[in-house]
Amino acid sequence: MIQDKIYDALKESAFLYLDDFMNISLRDEEHGYYTSNKAIGKDGDFVTAPEISQMFGEIIAVKILNLIHARNIKKFNLIELGPGRGALINDITRVLNALLDEDVEYTIHFNEINKFYIQNLKNTYPNCKIHKNFNSYPNEFSIIIANEFFDAIPTRQLVSRNGNIYETVIKLDKKDSLKFDFIKPRKDISKFVNNTQDLKHLEVIEFSPETNSIFRELINFLLMNNGFFLLIDYGYINLPKISTLQSIKSNKKTDFLDNPGNQDITYHVDFNNLQNILEENKIDDFIINTQSNFLRQNGILDRANILIKKNPKKEKQINEQLAILTKREYMGNLFKVLEINI
Repeated sequence: MIQDKIYDALKESAFLYLDDFMNISLRDEEHGYYTSNKAIGKDGDFVTAPEISQMFGEIIAVKILNLIHARNIKKFNLIELGPGRGALINDITRVLNALLDEDVEYTIHFNEINKFYIQNLKNTYPNCKIHKNFNSYPNEFSIIIANEFFDAIPTRQLVSRNGNIYETVIKLDKKDSLKFDFIKPRKDISKFVNNTQDLKHLEVIEFSPETNSIFRELINFLLMNNGFFLLIDYGYINLPKISTLQSIKSNKKTDFLDNPGNQDITYHVDFNNLQNILEENKIDDFIINTQSNFLRQNGILDRANILIKKNPKKEKQINEQLAILTKREYMGNLFKVLEINI
C-alpha cells in the first residue's frame, strides 16, 4: 500500500519533499491515486466540467472547428492530456464527426496513466494512441487539450519564516503520524524562483519544475508542427502567496496528510509562469481568460438556449449546469483558460 511505501521512505531518509510525497501518493505504479483509482465522475471523488455538462465539450469542439476552417487544416492530431473517463473527448469528437468537412481527417492521442481509463479509451477509440511522453505524437498540425491536468503535477513549496526561506517537507511525528515540516531549500530554487526576498512571514510560493518541463516539451512540439493548445485549470495570474494545496475525497475537502494514495491532491496553477515560458519562446499569440469569459465568448449561452428549446423539461437542470460552469462563485472565475496559437 501507498502508506507503507511512504512510511518506509520516511524511516529511511527522515523526510520527503512535497513533490516526492505527491509523486508517490498520486502516481505509484501499483497503488497510486491516479494509476489505480476510478476517481472522476459522480461516483468518484471529484467532478470535472465535462462531467457537469455536455456544453463544455461542445463549446471547445466549436472552437476547434472554427480554427480548422480558418487555418484550412486538412489533417491534424487531436491530443488530450489526462482524459480520464473520456467525457470531454466524447463530446468533442461527437461534434467534430458531425460537422467537419469530409476532406478533413484527424487522429486521436492521449496521455493517460490510469490502467482502467486506458482500457476504456481503447475500447471507445480503437485507433487511438496512448503516449507516456509529451513529444511522441506524429509530426502534424496538433490540437492539444488539457483540462484539469496540470493542477496535479507534483509541486514544490517555499515558505518564509522569520526572515528565512524554507522548503516544505513531510516527516513523521513522535506518534508516527505524518506532519508538515520546513527545512533548508534545495540548492536549485534560483532556477525557478527569483522573488523569495519579497516574501513576508508565513507567505508561500509554489512552483513545479515538472510542469515547466512538460509545458516546454509541448510548446517545442507545437513550434515544430504548428497547432493550438487549450489549457484549462483552476489557477491564478497574480501570485497569491498562500498555500493552494488541497486534497479531495468523495467531493469533499480532506486533510492533506490523511490517507495518501486514496485521495486527490491538487494545487492552483501559476498561469503567469506559463506566460513567461511562452514569452521566452517568443510566442505572442495567446490569451489568458477566465473560464466564464471563454465559454460566454464562444457561445455557451446560445447553446444552452438551444438545448432548452429542444427539451423544455430540462430547463432548470441546464441553467444549473450553466451556472456551475460560468458563475463567479462556482467555476467561472476560479478556473482560467490559456489559448495558444502557434
